[in-house]
Amino acid sequence: MALEQLRALLTEEEAAQEELRRRIEDRLGPLRREIERLKAELERLDQRLQRLQFARQSLSDEELDREEENFRAEEAAWWAEWRHRRAERQTRRGEVVNRNGHDDITLRQLYRTLARLVHPDLARDPADRSRREAVMRLANSAREAGDLDQLRRLLAIWARPDEGEWPRDVEVLRARVGQRQVEIGEVRRQLNDLRRQPMGRLLRRGDLEVHRYLRAEEVRLNRELAMLRLRRRRALRQLEERRRELGVSAAE
Repeated sequence: MALEQLRALLTEEEAAQEELRRRIEDRLGPLRREIERLKAELERLDQRLQRLQFARQSLSDEELDREEENFRAEEAAWWAEWRHRRAERQTRRGEVVNRNGHDDITLRQLYRTLARLVHPDLARDPADRSRREAVMRLANSAREAGDLDQLRRLLAIWARPDEGEWPRDVEVLRARVGQRQVEIGEVRRQLNDLRRQPMGRLLRRGDLEVHRYLRAEEVRLNRELAMLRLRRRRALRQLEERRRELGVSAAE
């Protein structure tokens, strides 16, 4: 199979998997985020209950909030001091401190380089334009997500366009063929790896299986959500019971 065909298949596979991820996120994302929110709230309620177990008097939510804020402020100050000391050590060793800024510059450079190579306006025909548009959609998603590895991979795949006429010199021709075989093997490996990933396997099973997966996950997540809500009600009830106990003890 020609390199250009493999590139097209790889682009189509990535675009299809990206679309499937969006479909899953649209269906299951709100449930997953609500579960994470409830887990965080339950952890906070458990911490408050533990605090009240050792308290000698009842503490209101406002008082507990202030305690938590003070604790978070102290923790943030400790980590800020730690990062400051680490930055000083890195500066003394001549290391790069502002990695985030460096990553932003690299992200822009990779994106611009890729855009210059695969811009749809450079297409030779409608099919080539369609492939280029798919690659640019992937590049745009990678840029928005800050995914340097994805941009590097796309650039590695598309950085070497198909060369024109083959040379007549036998040795040069052999070298060109060997290089092209290596490139084809690498793109084929990436395509196979992508198809073996969970999202690729789900995509291969067809739309009916995708629908079944979404339905099963939705049922599972709703069940987990119901259990978390039950735990939240219990935690709130335990907090109120402990406050009443402390109130009775104080009155005595």
